[in-house]
Amino acid sequence: IYAEPRRGACSRKRPGTRSNWTLSGLRARFSKSMPNLDCIIVGQGIAGSNLAFELLKRGKRLRIIDASWKSAACLVAAGVINPITGQRLVKSWKSGQAHPYAKKFYAALEGELGCSFYHDRKILQLCKSAEEHQLWQKRLQDPEYAPFIGAHVDCEDQSSYKSLNAKFGYHFIERSAWVEPAAIMPAYKRYFLRRGVLEESQFDFARLSLHSDCVSYGDIRAQAAIFCDGAAAVGNPYFSWLPYRCAKGEILQIASDAEIPEHIIHRGNWLMKCADGEFRIGSTWDRENLDEIPTQKARAELLAAAASIIKTRKFEVLRQSAGVRPCTATTRPHLGRHPKFPRVLSFNGFGSKGFALTPFFAAHFADYLYGFGALDPEADLKRHIKKFYR
Repeated sequence: IYAEPRRGACSRKRPGTRSNWTLSGLRARFSKSMPNLDCIIVGQGIAGSNLAFELLKRGKRLRIIDASWKSAACLVAAGVINPITGQRLVKSWKSGQAHPYAKKFYAALEGELGCSFYHDRKILQLCKSAEEHQLWQKRLQDPEYAPFIGAHVDCEDQSSYKSLNAKFGYHFIERSAWVEPAAIMPAYKRYFLRRGVLEESQFDFARLSLHSDCVSYGDIRAQAAIFCDGAAAVGNPYFSWLPYRCAKGEILQIASDAEIPEHIIHRGNWLMKCADGEFRIGSTWDRENLDEIPTQKARAELLAAAASIIKTRKFEVLRQSAGVRPCTATTRPHLGRHPKFPRVLSFNGFGSKGFALTPFFAAHFADYLYGFGALDPEADLKRHIKKFYR
């Protein structure tokens, strides 16, 4: 293909002209027609970061486009890996597979990013009522739940945590952990910038062009574009048809002289010690006001929650933050290819469980991308095409 054509009667040229079929010309034309990247990843939240890291580990060439985490819910997330959730105290979806994978992933990732952010902590579950305490006792007798539930303390014994409201008793949840969002996200950003794969800019859909053999974004050509754009997906022209039910969440960082243990504390809201005399508490749920503006209503709600957990009223609010979670109507992520444009994909919709689920599903999604398996049917966006896609 790169050979100089044989000079003959039909290939002679006028003196002073150059052939279009030179070796360098063919190489230039060939390189312009071929993608120079494997994929473009839109969004560097925890989903996009974990997927990008997985693909880089597999030797893939990529570009991440993100406007410095504008509206990123991961910065105000709890970052908790919790196997038992909800008022009915049920096992979290995929906790048996995804949670052990995530714990190993983050523990190893600290060395790669050169930063400490992973904390292998138990959850100290403070019961809100005698009925909840009894439900925990029933769960403890269930072989399916027993491995996740540690020591339990009856209502009468409150000597261990005198600063906490434990009048209905408490339990420990095992196999849990905390990933510190404020530490891991800047570390990921530095990692991607050092490797020259992160472009800090707002993604512009007008610059994205789709072709039969690739996608292009400005002068970038890639095999695929993968959207990990969080709650911004509701305005994404390719994936806004998917059934999202986004929810705004707010958190407080508070100073207090209360003695708070190192555990993840949960009593309707989560509370975690982040430094001596400081802790974070969250989070609220608001499905109506989907913006990143902190509110007085959420501030009052979280201060009341802190007072219900800690036996003190001496709180000083240091910081208040808000973000919008990419929750879905089915509580399952939206993974897979666009029904009309197969080179456009979604890796999104992890809601409040992004830190817990995305390491496992990043590997799962990478396998799918390169032909090593099918997507989990509960997460495959194909299940929504018939009902929602127009």
